[in-house]
Amino acid sequence: MKSLFRFFRKSLGRRLLMYFTLLMMIPLAVVGWFIYTVSDTRMCRSALQLSSQIMNNVSMDLDQLFDDADNLISLVVSDSSIQQCIHEQSIQGNDRQELQLQMNQRMKRLSAYYDSINGAYLLLDNNMVAKSRYYAEREQHNMPSGLYQLARNRAGIQWVVSEKGSMLVDNMGDSVLCGVSSLTDTNTGQPCGVVIVEIKLSVIRKMMQVDMGENSNVFLMGTEGDLLVELFNNDKQDLLVKELMQKEAMSNKLKVYENQEFFVLCQRFSADGCAIVGLVYKDFIRADSRKILETILKVAAIAFLINIVVSRLLKTYELQPIEDMMQYVQRVEEGDFSAKMNVSRTDEMGRLSGSMYHMTKHIESLLQTVQKEQERLRWAEFKALQAQINPHFLYNTLDSIKWLVWNGENQKASEMITALTDFFRRVLSQGKDFISIEDEVDHVESYLKIQKIRYRKIFDYTIYVEEGLETCIIPKLLLQPIVENALYHGIKPGEHKGKIRINIVSLDENLVLEVRDDGVGMTVEKQTELVKSIEKSEGTRFESYGMGNINDRIHILAGSEYGISIISDLGIGTSVSIRLPRTLGGEIDNV
Repeated sequence: MKSLFRFFRKSLGRRLLMYFTLLMMIPLAVVGWFIYTVSDTRMCRSALQLSSQIMNNVSMDLDQLFDDADNLISLVVSDSSIQQCIHEQSIQGNDRQELQLQMNQRMKRLSAYYDSINGAYLLLDNNMVAKSRYYAEREQHNMPSGLYQLARNRAGIQWVVSEKGSMLVDNMGDSVLCGVSSLTDTNTGQPCGVVIVEIKLSVIRKMMQVDMGENSNVFLMGTEGDLLVELFNNDKQDLLVKELMQKEAMSNKLKVYENQEFFVLCQRFSADGCAIVGLVYKDFIRADSRKILETILKVAAIAFLINIVVSRLLKTYELQPIEDMMQYVQRVEEGDFSAKMNVSRTDEMGRLSGSMYHMTKHIESLLQTVQKEQERLRWAEFKALQAQINPHFLYNTLDSIKWLVWNGENQKASEMITALTDFFRRVLSQGKDFISIEDEVDHVESYLKIQKIRYRKIFDYTIYVEEGLETCIIPKLLLQPIVENALYHGIKPGEHKGKIRINIVSLDENLVLEVRDDGVGMTVEKQTELVKSIEKSEGTRFESYGMGNINDRIHILAGSEYGISIISDLGIGTSVSIRLPRTLGGEIDNV
Protein backbone atom coordinates (compact mmCIF):
# COMPACT_ATOMS: atom_id res chain seq x y z
CA MET A 1 0.00 0.00 0.00
CA LYS A 2 2.85 2.39 0.85
CA SER A 3 4.62 1.65 -2.46
CA LEU A 4 1.37 2.37 -4.34
CA PHE A 5 1.00 5.66 -2.46
CA ARG A 6 4.58 6.64 -3.34
CA PHE A 7 3.93 5.71 -6.99
CA PHE A 8 1.08 8.26 -7.28
CA ARG A 9 2.68 10.84 -4.98
CA LYS A 10 5.71 11.27 -7.23
CA SER A 11 3.78 12.34 -10.35
CA LEU A 12 0.98 14.85 -10.92
CA GLY A 13 0.11 13.05 -14.15
CA ARG A 14 -0.38 9.77 -12.28
CA ARG A 15 -2.58 11.48 -9.71
CA LEU A 16 -4.70 13.08 -12.46
CA LEU A 17 -5.08 9.63 -14.02
CA MET A 18 -6.14 8.24 -10.63
CA TYR A 19 -8.62 11.12 -10.08
CA PHE A 20 -10.21 10.75 -13.52
CA THR A 21 -10.37 6.99 -13.09
CA LEU A 22 -12.07 7.27 -9.70
CA LEU A 23 -14.53 9.91 -10.96
CA MET A 24 -15.44 7.66 -13.88
CA MET A 25 -15.23 4.19 -12.40
CA ILE A 26 -16.93 4.75 -9.02
CA PRO A 27 -20.28 5.95 -10.46
CA LEU A 28 -20.04 3.29 -13.18
CA ALA A 29 -19.33 0.61 -10.56
CA VAL A 30 -22.26 1.76 -8.38
CA VAL A 31 -24.70 1.86 -11.31
CA GLY A 32 -23.38 -1.45 -12.68
CA TRP A 33 -23.69 -3.15 -9.31
CA PHE A 34 -27.22 -1.80 -8.88
CA ILE A 35 -28.25 -3.04 -12.34
CA TYR A 36 -26.65 -6.43 -11.73
CA THR A 37 -28.24 -6.82 -8.28
CA VAL A 38 -31.74 -5.86 -9.48
CA SER A 39 -31.53 -8.02 -12.61
CA ASP A 40 -30.10 -10.95 -10.65
CA THR A 41 -32.91 -10.73 -8.07
CA ARG A 42 -35.63 -10.53 -10.70
CA MET A 43 -34.16 -13.29 -12.86
CA CYS A 44 -33.73 -15.57 -9.86
CA ARG A 45 -37.33 -14.93 -8.85
CA SER A 46 -38.59 -15.60 -12.39
CA ALA A 47 -36.45 -18.73 -12.74
CA LEU A 48 -37.69 -20.03 -9.37
CA GLN A 49 -41.30 -19.37 -10.37
CA LEU A 50 -40.77 -21.27 -13.61
CA SER A 51 -39.03 -24.13 -11.77
CA SER A 52 -41.85 -24.20 -9.22
CA GLN A 53 -44.44 -24.43 -11.99
CA ILE A 54 -42.51 -27.27 -13.59
CA MET A 55 -42.31 -29.10 -10.25
CA ASN A 56 -46.04 -28.59 -9.72
CA ASN A 57 -46.75 -30.16 -13.10
CA VAL A 58 -44.50 -33.12 -12.34
CA SER A 59 -46.14 -33.47 -8.94
CA MET A 60 -49.60 -33.51 -10.52
CA ASP A 61 -48.57 -36.18 -13.05
CA LEU A 62 -47.00 -38.38 -10.38
CA ASP A 63 -49.92 -37.77 -8.05
CA GLN A 64 -52.26 -39.07 -10.72
CA LEU A 65 -50.03 -42.12 -11.26
CA PHE A 66 -49.91 -42.90 -7.55
CA ASP A 67 -53.67 -42.34 -7.26
CA ASP A 68 -54.17 -44.95 -9.99
CA ALA A 69 -52.01 -47.38 -8.04
CA ASP A 70 -53.90 -46.66 -4.83
CA ASN A 71 -57.26 -47.01 -6.58
CA LEU A 72 -56.25 -50.29 -8.17
CA ILE A 73 -55.16 -51.69 -4.81
CA SER A 74 -58.43 -50.59 -3.22
CA LEU A 75 -60.37 -52.12 -6.13
CA VAL A 76 -58.53 -55.45 -5.77
CA VAL A 77 -58.97 -55.59 -2.00
CA SER A 78 -62.70 -54.86 -2.17
CA ASP A 79 -63.48 -56.99 -5.23
CA SER A 80 -66.01 -59.72 -4.32
CA SER A 81 -64.58 -62.23 -6.80
CA ILE A 82 -61.13 -61.84 -5.29
CA GLN A 83 -62.58 -62.22 -1.82
CA GLN A 84 -64.44 -65.37 -2.92
CA CYS A 85 -61.19 -66.86 -4.19
CA ILE A 86 -59.47 -65.95 -0.94
CA HIS A 87 -62.11 -67.89 0.98
CA GLU A 88 -61.38 -70.94 -1.16
CA GLN A 89 -57.57 -70.69 -1.12
CA SER A 90 -57.27 -73.79 1.04
CA ILE A 91 -58.43 -76.17 -1.70
CA GLN A 92 -55.85 -78.39 -3.36
CA GLY A 93 -55.19 -80.21 -6.64
CA ASN A 94 -56.93 -79.30 -9.89
CA ASP A 95 -59.38 -77.11 -8.06
CA ARG A 96 -56.46 -75.00 -6.77
CA GLN A 97 -55.17 -74.49 -10.29
CA GLU A 98 -58.66 -73.57 -11.45
CA LEU A 99 -58.95 -71.12 -8.56
CA GLN A 100 -55.57 -69.49 -9.40
CA LEU A 101 -56.63 -69.16 -13.04
CA GLN A 102 -59.83 -67.39 -11.97
CA MET A 103 -57.85 -65.02 -9.81
CA ASN A 104 -55.46 -64.25 -12.69
CA GLN A 105 -58.36 -63.50 -14.99
CA ARG A 106 -59.91 -61.21 -12.40
CA MET A 107 -56.63 -59.38 -11.74
CA LYS A 108 -56.15 -58.86 -15.46
CA ARG A 109 -59.65 -57.46 -15.83
CA LEU A 110 -59.25 -55.07 -12.90
CA SER A 111 -55.83 -53.85 -14.13
CA ALA A 112 -57.24 -53.11 -17.57
CA TYR A 113 -58.75 -49.88 -16.18
CA TYR A 114 -55.28 -48.47 -15.41
CA ASP A 115 -52.92 -48.34 -18.38
CA SER A 116 -50.16 -46.65 -16.39
CA ILE A 117 -49.86 -49.66 -14.07
CA ASN A 118 -47.43 -52.22 -15.46
CA GLY A 119 -48.81 -55.12 -13.39
CA ALA A 120 -50.87 -56.08 -10.33
CA TYR A 121 -50.26 -59.19 -8.21
CA LEU A 122 -51.58 -61.04 -5.20
CA LEU A 123 -49.30 -62.95 -2.86
CA LEU A 124 -51.21 -64.98 -0.25
CA ASP A 125 -49.95 -66.45 2.98
CA ASN A 126 -49.94 -69.92 1.39
CA ASN A 127 -47.58 -68.56 -1.35
CA MET A 128 -50.35 -68.64 -3.94
CA VAL A 129 -49.73 -65.95 -6.58
CA ALA A 130 -52.30 -64.20 -8.76
CA LYS A 131 -51.06 -61.94 -11.57
CA SER A 132 -52.51 -59.59 -14.13
CA ARG A 133 -49.80 -60.29 -16.72
CA TYR A 134 -48.86 -63.50 -18.53
CA TYR A 135 -45.25 -63.40 -17.38
CA ALA A 136 -43.99 -66.62 -15.89
CA GLU A 137 -43.75 -66.73 -12.14
CA ARG A 138 -40.22 -66.62 -10.78
CA GLU A 139 -38.94 -69.86 -9.27
CA GLN A 140 -37.79 -67.78 -6.28
CA HIS A 141 -39.31 -64.47 -5.41
CA ASN A 142 -36.86 -61.56 -4.96
CA MET A 143 -38.97 -59.62 -2.49
CA PRO A 144 -36.75 -57.89 0.11
CA SER A 145 -36.56 -59.68 3.44
CA GLY A 146 -39.20 -58.50 5.86
CA LEU A 147 -41.15 -56.51 3.29
CA TYR A 148 -43.96 -59.04 3.10
CA GLN A 149 -44.62 -59.03 6.84
CA LEU A 150 -44.21 -55.26 7.04
CA ALA A 151 -46.75 -54.57 4.28
CA ARG A 152 -49.13 -57.39 5.41
CA ASN A 153 -49.43 -56.08 8.94
CA ARG A 154 -49.38 -52.31 8.33
CA ALA A 155 -51.90 -49.98 6.80
CA GLY A 156 -50.93 -47.97 3.78
CA ILE A 157 -48.76 -48.72 0.80
CA GLN A 158 -45.05 -49.53 1.11
CA TRP A 159 -43.09 -48.32 -1.93
CA VAL A 160 -39.84 -50.03 -2.90
CA VAL A 161 -37.70 -50.06 -6.06
CA SER A 162 -36.83 -53.33 -7.73
CA GLU A 163 -33.99 -52.63 -10.12
CA LYS A 164 -33.83 -56.27 -11.26
CA GLY A 165 -37.44 -56.35 -12.44
CA SER A 166 -40.69 -57.62 -10.92
CA MET A 167 -40.43 -59.28 -7.53
CA LEU A 168 -42.83 -62.13 -8.47
CA VAL A 169 -42.67 -62.67 -12.24
CA ASP A 170 -39.98 -62.60 -14.87
CA ASN A 171 -40.79 -59.38 -16.74
CA MET A 172 -37.56 -59.37 -18.75
CA GLY A 173 -35.67 -57.33 -16.11
CA ASP A 174 -37.54 -54.03 -16.53
CA SER A 175 -36.92 -52.00 -13.37
CA VAL A 176 -40.12 -51.22 -11.51
CA LEU A 177 -41.44 -49.28 -8.54
CA CYS A 178 -43.48 -51.63 -6.39
CA GLY A 179 -46.34 -50.60 -4.14
CA VAL A 180 -47.10 -53.30 -1.55
CA SER A 181 -50.30 -53.15 0.55
CA SER A 182 -52.08 -55.48 2.97
CA LEU A 183 -54.81 -57.84 1.68
CA THR A 184 -57.56 -58.51 4.21
CA ASP A 185 -60.09 -61.36 4.33
CA THR A 186 -63.46 -59.60 4.70
CA ASN A 187 -64.97 -62.61 6.46
CA THR A 188 -62.41 -62.73 9.24
CA GLY A 189 -61.08 -59.19 9.09
CA GLN A 190 -57.57 -60.62 9.26
CA PRO A 191 -54.76 -60.01 6.75
CA CYS A 192 -54.16 -62.98 4.51
CA GLY A 193 -51.58 -61.65 2.02
CA VAL A 194 -50.44 -58.58 0.10
CA VAL A 195 -51.40 -56.74 -3.06
CA ILE A 196 -48.51 -55.61 -5.26
CA VAL A 197 -48.76 -53.01 -8.04
CA GLU A 198 -45.76 -52.30 -10.24
CA ILE A 199 -44.96 -49.17 -12.25
CA LYS A 200 -42.09 -49.11 -14.70
CA LEU A 201 -39.30 -46.77 -13.66
CA SER A 202 -39.03 -45.67 -17.28
CA VAL A 203 -42.60 -44.33 -17.05
CA ILE A 204 -41.81 -42.43 -13.85
CA ARG A 205 -38.54 -41.01 -15.25
CA LYS A 206 -40.39 -39.90 -18.37
CA MET A 207 -42.75 -37.88 -16.19
CA MET A 208 -39.76 -36.50 -14.28
CA GLN A 209 -37.90 -35.65 -17.50
CA VAL A 210 -37.95 -31.84 -17.22
CA ASP A 211 -35.29 -29.23 -17.97
CA MET A 212 -34.50 -26.94 -15.05
CA GLY A 213 -30.95 -26.17 -16.07
CA GLU A 214 -27.54 -27.77 -16.31
CA ASN A 215 -26.86 -30.41 -13.62
CA SER A 216 -30.40 -30.04 -12.25
CA ASN A 217 -32.06 -33.19 -10.94
CA VAL A 218 -35.48 -34.51 -9.87
CA PHE A 219 -35.99 -37.06 -7.09
CA LEU A 220 -38.90 -39.23 -6.01
CA MET A 221 -38.71 -39.77 -2.25
CA GLY A 222 -40.51 -42.34 -0.10
CA THR A 223 -42.42 -41.75 3.11
CA GLU A 224 -39.34 -42.26 5.31
CA GLY A 225 -37.17 -39.93 3.27
CA ASP A 226 -35.69 -42.82 1.33
CA LEU A 227 -34.74 -42.25 -2.31
CA LEU A 228 -36.98 -44.16 -4.75
CA VAL A 229 -36.22 -42.72 -8.18
CA GLU A 230 -33.88 -40.00 -9.46
CA LEU A 231 -33.53 -38.54 -12.92
CA PHE A 232 -29.71 -38.61 -12.90
CA ASN A 233 -27.36 -40.51 -10.61
CA ASN A 234 -25.38 -38.18 -8.34
CA ASP A 235 -24.21 -39.43 -4.96
CA LYS A 236 -23.53 -35.94 -3.61
CA GLN A 237 -27.01 -34.76 -4.51
CA ASP A 238 -28.57 -37.97 -3.15
CA LEU A 239 -26.96 -37.41 0.26
CA LEU A 240 -28.04 -33.77 0.39
CA VAL A 241 -31.67 -34.53 -0.50
CA LYS A 242 -31.88 -37.39 2.01
CA GLU A 243 -30.57 -35.16 4.80
CA LEU A 244 -33.05 -32.45 3.85
CA MET A 245 -36.01 -34.86 3.80
CA GLN A 246 -35.10 -36.24 7.19
CA LYS A 247 -34.62 -32.79 8.72
CA GLU A 248 -37.47 -30.77 7.21
CA ALA A 249 -41.20 -31.44 7.50
CA MET A 250 -42.57 -31.72 3.95
CA SER A 251 -46.05 -30.38 3.21
CA ASN A 252 -48.51 -30.59 0.31
CA LYS A 253 -47.43 -27.10 -0.72
CA LEU A 254 -44.21 -26.51 -2.64
CA LYS A 255 -41.38 -25.30 -0.42
CA VAL A 256 -38.07 -23.80 -1.54
CA TYR A 257 -34.87 -24.36 0.45
CA GLU A 258 -31.73 -22.39 -0.42
CA ASN A 259 -28.20 -23.73 -0.32
CA GLN A 260 -24.93 -21.99 -1.13
CA GLU A 261 -24.85 -23.58 -4.56
CA PHE A 262 -28.46 -24.42 -5.42
CA PHE A 263 -32.18 -24.27 -4.60
CA VAL A 264 -34.15 -27.34 -3.49
CA LEU A 265 -37.91 -27.47 -4.25
CA CYS A 266 -39.92 -30.02 -2.22
CA GLN A 267 -43.59 -31.10 -2.20
CA ARG A 268 -45.55 -34.11 -0.96
CA PHE A 269 -48.12 -35.23 -3.51
CA SER A 270 -49.73 -38.48 -2.31
CA ALA A 271 -51.71 -39.65 0.65
CA ASP A 272 -48.92 -42.16 1.34
CA GLY A 273 -46.46 -39.35 1.95
CA CYS A 274 -44.28 -39.67 -1.14
CA ALA A 275 -42.61 -36.44 -2.22
CA ILE A 276 -41.14 -34.93 -5.35
CA VAL A 277 -37.87 -33.00 -4.92
CA GLY A 278 -36.21 -30.78 -7.52
CA LEU A 279 -32.65 -29.49 -7.32
CA VAL A 280 -31.77 -26.36 -9.37
CA TYR A 281 -28.25 -24.90 -9.46
CA LYS A 282 -27.88 -21.17 -8.90
CA ASP A 283 -25.27 -20.92 -11.65
CA PHE A 284 -27.91 -21.85 -14.21
CA ILE A 285 -30.48 -19.46 -12.76
CA ARG A 286 -27.92 -16.67 -12.77
CA ALA A 287 -26.54 -17.36 -16.25
CA ASP A 288 -28.33 -14.34 -17.70
CA SER A 289 -27.26 -12.21 -14.73
CA ARG A 290 -23.65 -13.18 -15.37
CA LYS A 291 -24.02 -12.11 -19.00
CA ILE A 292 -25.26 -8.73 -17.80
CA LEU A 293 -22.31 -8.55 -15.40
CA GLU A 294 -19.90 -9.46 -18.20
CA THR A 295 -21.41 -6.70 -20.32
CA ILE A 296 -21.01 -4.22 -17.47
CA LEU A 297 -17.38 -5.28 -17.00
CA LYS A 298 -16.70 -4.89 -20.71
CA VAL A 299 -18.21 -1.41 -20.65
CA ALA A 300 -16.06 -0.60 -17.59
CA ALA A 301 -12.93 -1.89 -19.35
CA ILE A 302 -13.69 0.21 -22.45
CA ALA A 303 -14.35 3.25 -20.23
CA PHE A 304 -11.06 2.65 -18.43
CA LEU A 305 -9.14 2.50 -21.71
CA ILE A 306 -10.85 5.67 -22.93
CA ASN A 307 -9.97 7.29 -19.60
CA ILE A 308 -6.29 6.35 -20.04
CA VAL A 309 -6.18 7.77 -23.59
CA VAL A 310 -7.96 11.00 -22.58
CA SER A 311 -5.76 11.35 -19.47
CA ARG A 312 -2.59 11.01 -21.55
CA LEU A 313 -3.84 13.61 -24.03
CA LEU A 314 -4.68 15.98 -21.17
CA LYS A 315 -1.33 15.28 -19.57
CA THR A 316 0.48 16.07 -22.80
CA TYR A 317 -1.27 19.43 -23.13
CA GLU A 318 -1.87 20.54 -19.55
CA LEU A 319 1.27 19.20 -17.88
CA GLN A 320 3.82 19.98 -20.60
CA PRO A 321 4.51 23.49 -19.18
CA ILE A 322 5.11 21.88 -15.79
CA GLU A 323 7.49 19.35 -17.37
CA ASP A 324 9.37 22.23 -19.06
CA MET A 325 9.58 24.12 -15.75
CA MET A 326 10.81 20.99 -13.95
CA GLN A 327 13.59 20.46 -16.54
CA TYR A 328 14.52 24.13 -16.36
CA VAL A 329 14.62 24.11 -12.55
CA GLN A 330 16.68 20.90 -12.59
CA ARG A 331 19.29 22.51 -14.86
CA VAL A 332 19.33 25.61 -12.64
CA GLU A 333 19.68 23.37 -9.59
CA GLU A 334 22.74 21.80 -11.22
CA GLY A 335 24.20 25.32 -11.60
CA ASP A 336 23.36 25.99 -15.26
CA PHE A 337 21.83 29.47 -15.10
CA SER A 338 22.32 29.87 -18.85
CA ALA A 339 19.41 27.49 -19.55
CA LYS A 340 16.52 28.88 -21.57
CA MET A 341 12.80 28.21 -21.04
CA ASN A 342 10.28 28.60 -23.86
CA VAL A 343 7.10 30.40 -22.81
CA SER A 344 4.53 29.84 -25.58
CA ARG A 345 1.23 29.94 -23.68
CA THR A 346 -0.65 32.93 -22.32
CA ASP A 347 -2.78 31.19 -19.70
CA GLU A 348 -1.99 30.76 -16.00
CA MET A 349 0.68 28.14 -16.72
CA GLY A 350 2.36 30.42 -19.25
CA ARG A 351 2.41 33.35 -16.83
CA LEU A 352 3.81 31.10 -14.12
CA SER A 353 6.59 29.91 -16.46
CA GLY A 354 7.52 33.51 -17.32
CA SER A 355 7.59 34.56 -13.69
CA MET A 356 9.78 31.59 -12.80
CA TYR A 357 12.25 32.43 -15.56
CA HIS A 358 12.60 36.09 -14.45
CA MET A 359 12.88 35.04 -10.81
CA THR A 360 15.67 32.61 -11.68
CA LYS A 361 17.66 35.33 -13.42
CA HIS A 362 17.29 37.54 -10.35
CA ILE A 363 18.44 34.66 -8.13
CA GLU A 364 21.47 34.16 -10.40
CA SER A 365 22.49 37.79 -9.86
CA LEU A 366 22.05 37.48 -6.10
CA LEU A 367 24.04 34.23 -5.98
CA GLN A 368 26.96 35.80 -7.80
CA THR A 369 27.00 38.59 -5.25
CA VAL A 370 26.72 36.18 -2.31
CA GLN A 371 29.43 33.94 -3.78
CA LYS A 372 31.91 36.82 -3.93
CA GLU A 373 31.11 37.80 -0.35
CA GLN A 374 31.45 34.19 0.85
CA GLU A 375 34.80 33.84 -0.90
CA ARG A 376 36.08 36.93 0.86
CA LEU A 377 34.72 35.60 4.18
CA ARG A 378 36.28 32.17 3.61
CA TRP A 379 39.72 33.65 3.06
CA ALA A 380 39.29 35.94 6.03
CA GLU A 381 38.48 32.93 8.25
CA PHE A 382 41.44 31.00 6.84
CA LYS A 383 43.81 33.89 7.51
CA ALA A 384 42.47 34.19 11.07
CA LEU A 385 43.03 30.49 11.77
CA GLN A 386 46.48 30.67 10.20
CA ALA A 387 47.40 33.56 12.46
CA GLN A 388 46.22 31.71 15.56
CA ILE A 389 48.90 29.03 15.08
CA ASN A 390 52.01 31.22 15.26
CA PRO A 391 51.81 32.38 18.93
CA HIS A 392 51.26 28.77 19.97
CA PHE A 393 54.48 27.65 18.18
CA LEU A 394 56.47 30.56 19.52
CA TYR A 395 55.40 29.93 23.09
CA ASN A 396 56.50 26.29 23.06
CA THR A 397 59.81 27.00 21.34
CA LEU A 398 60.78 29.90 23.61
CA ASP A 399 59.89 27.71 26.55
CA SER A 400 62.46 25.14 25.32
CA ILE A 401 65.15 27.82 24.86
CA LYS A 402 64.47 29.12 28.34
CA TRP A 403 64.93 25.61 29.72
CA LEU A 404 68.35 25.24 28.01
CA VAL A 405 69.56 28.63 29.25
CA TRP A 406 68.55 27.76 32.79
CA ASN A 407 70.58 24.60 32.51
CA GLY A 408 73.64 26.47 31.19
CA GLU A 409 73.64 24.73 27.82
CA ASN A 410 74.44 27.87 25.88
CA GLN A 411 75.76 26.06 22.81
CA LYS A 412 72.57 24.06 22.47
CA ALA A 413 70.55 27.17 23.14
CA SER A 414 72.41 28.84 20.28
CA GLU A 415 71.67 25.88 18.01
CA MET A 416 68.06 26.02 19.04
CA ILE A 417 67.86 29.75 18.30
CA THR A 418 69.39 29.07 14.87
CA ALA A 419 66.82 26.35 14.29
CA LEU A 420 64.09 28.72 15.53
CA THR A 421 65.27 31.34 13.05
CA ASP A 422 65.03 28.78 10.24
CA PHE A 423 61.67 27.64 11.62
CA PHE A 424 60.17 31.16 11.51
CA ARG A 425 61.66 31.87 8.10
CA ARG A 426 59.66 28.91 6.76
CA VAL A 427 56.59 29.89 8.81
CA LEU A 428 56.54 33.29 7.21
CA SER A 429 57.15 31.78 3.75
CA GLN A 430 57.23 35.26 2.24
CA GLY A 431 53.55 35.71 3.16
CA LYS A 432 52.40 32.51 1.42
CA ASP A 433 49.60 30.42 2.93
CA PHE A 434 50.40 27.36 0.81
CA ILE A 435 53.79 25.74 0.52
CA SER A 436 55.20 22.58 -1.01
CA ILE A 437 55.37 19.32 0.91
CA GLU A 438 59.17 19.65 0.79
CA ASP A 439 59.02 23.01 2.63
CA GLU A 440 56.46 21.63 5.11
CA VAL A 441 58.80 18.70 5.86
CA ASP A 442 61.77 21.08 6.33
CA HIS A 443 59.63 23.16 8.67
CA VAL A 444 58.60 20.24 10.88
CA GLU A 445 62.14 18.89 10.81
CA SER A 446 63.37 22.28 12.16
CA TYR A 447 60.85 21.88 14.96
CA LEU A 448 62.03 18.31 15.67
CA LYS A 449 65.66 19.46 15.76
CA ILE A 450 64.69 22.04 18.37
CA GLN A 451 62.87 19.44 20.45
CA LYS A 452 65.62 16.86 19.92
CA ILE A 453 68.08 19.22 21.59
CA ARG A 454 65.82 19.38 24.61
CA TYR A 455 64.57 15.77 24.67
CA ARG A 456 67.50 13.95 23.04
CA LYS A 457 67.18 10.98 25.41
CA ILE A 458 63.47 10.31 25.10
CA PHE A 459 62.69 10.14 21.34
CA ASP A 460 63.95 9.66 17.79
CA TYR A 461 62.14 10.42 14.57
CA THR A 462 62.01 9.38 10.91
CA ILE A 463 60.43 11.13 7.90
CA TYR A 464 59.28 9.35 4.72
CA VAL A 465 57.93 11.16 1.64
CA GLU A 466 56.66 9.13 -1.31
CA GLU A 467 58.63 9.90 -4.45
CA GLY A 468 56.98 12.54 -6.61
CA LEU A 469 55.04 14.22 -3.82
CA GLU A 470 57.70 16.76 -2.83
CA THR A 471 56.29 19.45 -5.13
CA CYS A 472 52.62 19.02 -4.15
CA ILE A 473 51.17 22.20 -2.64
CA ILE A 474 49.39 22.03 0.74
CA PRO A 475 48.36 24.54 3.47
CA LYS A 476 51.34 25.27 5.70
CA LEU A 477 51.66 24.34 9.36
CA LEU A 478 49.78 21.00 9.17
CA LEU A 479 52.33 18.62 10.62
CA GLN A 480 54.01 20.64 13.41
CA PRO A 481 51.00 20.82 15.82
CA ILE A 482 50.38 17.10 15.44
CA VAL A 483 54.08 16.25 15.99
CA GLU A 484 54.01 18.48 19.06
CA ASN A 485 51.00 16.55 20.47
CA ALA A 486 52.72 13.23 19.70
CA LEU A 487 55.80 14.36 21.63
CA TYR A 488 54.11 15.93 24.65
CA HIS A 489 51.12 13.61 25.06
CA GLY A 490 52.42 10.36 23.55
CA ILE A 491 56.20 10.01 24.01
CA LYS A 492 56.94 12.19 27.03
CA PRO A 493 54.55 10.48 29.52
CA GLY A 494 56.06 7.09 28.64
CA GLU A 495 58.77 5.24 30.53
CA HIS A 496 60.90 4.25 27.52
CA LYS A 497 62.47 6.03 24.57
CA GLY A 498 59.91 6.53 21.86
CA LYS A 499 59.88 7.15 18.16
CA ILE A 500 57.92 9.48 15.94
CA ARG A 501 57.36 8.46 12.32
CA ILE A 502 56.15 10.90 9.68
CA ASN A 503 54.82 9.33 6.43
CA ILE A 504 53.49 11.25 3.45
CA VAL A 505 51.89 9.06 0.75
CA SER A 506 49.24 9.23 -1.98
CA LEU A 507 45.98 7.24 -1.81
CA ASP A 508 43.80 7.31 -4.92
CA GLU A 509 43.45 11.03 -5.68
CA ASN A 510 44.20 12.10 -2.13
CA LEU A 511 47.23 12.90 0.01
CA VAL A 512 47.65 11.27 3.41
CA LEU A 513 49.98 12.86 5.98
CA GLU A 514 50.45 10.49 8.90
CA VAL A 515 52.17 11.14 12.25
CA ARG A 516 52.64 7.93 14.25
CA ASP A 517 54.16 7.46 17.72
CA ASP A 518 54.72 4.40 19.91
CA GLY A 519 53.90 6.27 23.12
CA VAL A 520 51.33 5.69 25.84
CA GLY A 521 48.27 5.80 23.55
CA MET A 522 44.74 6.55 24.71
CA THR A 523 41.70 4.80 26.08
CA VAL A 524 38.63 4.48 23.90
CA GLU A 525 36.82 7.07 26.02
CA LYS A 526 39.62 9.61 25.76
CA GLN A 527 39.96 9.00 22.00
CA THR A 528 36.21 9.60 21.56
CA GLU A 529 36.42 12.78 23.63
CA LEU A 530 39.40 14.02 21.57
CA VAL A 531 37.63 13.38 18.26
CA LYS A 532 34.58 15.32 19.46
CA SER A 533 36.74 18.22 20.63
CA ILE A 534 38.55 18.35 17.26
CA GLU A 535 35.27 18.37 15.34
CA LYS A 536 34.01 21.22 17.55
CA SER A 537 37.24 23.05 18.40
CA GLU A 538 35.66 26.11 20.01
CA GLY A 539 36.19 26.06 23.78
CA THR A 540 38.16 22.77 23.77
CA ARG A 541 41.06 21.79 26.00
CA PHE A 542 44.53 23.01 25.19
CA GLU A 543 45.92 19.69 23.89
CA SER A 544 43.33 19.52 21.06
CA TYR A 545 43.56 23.21 20.13
CA GLY A 546 46.23 22.77 17.40
CA MET A 547 44.54 19.74 15.76
CA GLY A 548 41.15 21.45 15.92
CA ASN A 549 42.68 24.45 14.15
CA ILE A 550 44.09 22.20 11.41
CA ASN A 551 40.77 20.37 11.01
CA ASP A 552 38.89 23.68 10.66
CA ARG A 553 41.32 24.97 8.00
CA ILE A 554 40.97 21.75 5.94
CA HIS A 555 37.16 21.92 6.16
CA ILE A 556 37.19 25.52 4.93
CA LEU A 557 39.46 24.71 2.00
CA ALA A 558 38.39 21.20 0.96
CA GLY A 559 35.07 20.35 2.61
CA SER A 560 33.88 18.31 5.56
CA GLU A 561 34.68 14.96 3.91
CA TYR A 562 38.40 15.70 4.44
CA GLY A 563 40.27 16.30 7.70
CA ILE A 564 41.87 14.50 10.63
CA SER A 565 41.33 10.89 11.74
CA ILE A 566 42.80 9.27 14.89
CA ILE A 567 43.60 5.65 15.74
CA SER A 568 45.02 4.89 19.19
CA ASP A 569 45.55 1.87 21.44
CA LEU A 570 46.38 2.25 25.12
CA GLY A 571 50.03 1.25 25.75
CA ILE A 572 50.76 0.77 22.02
CA GLY A 573 50.67 4.24 20.46
CA THR A 574 48.71 6.70 18.38
CA SER A 575 48.37 7.40 14.65
CA VAL A 576 46.99 10.74 13.42
CA SER A 577 46.25 11.03 9.68
CA ILE A 578 45.41 14.10 7.63
CA ARG A 579 43.55 13.45 4.37
CA LEU A 580 43.16 16.19 1.79
CA PRO A 581 42.78 16.33 -2.02
CA ARG A 582 45.98 16.14 -4.05
CA THR A 583 44.82 18.97 -6.31
CA LEU A 584 44.01 21.36 -3.46
CA GLY A 585 47.06 23.53 -4.01
CA GLY A 586 46.36 23.82 -7.75
CA GLU A 587 42.73 24.83 -7.06
CA ILE A 588 43.83 27.47 -4.55
CA ASP A 589 46.41 28.92 -6.94
CA ASN A 590 43.71 29.48 -9.51
CA VAL A 591 41.40 31.37 -7.10
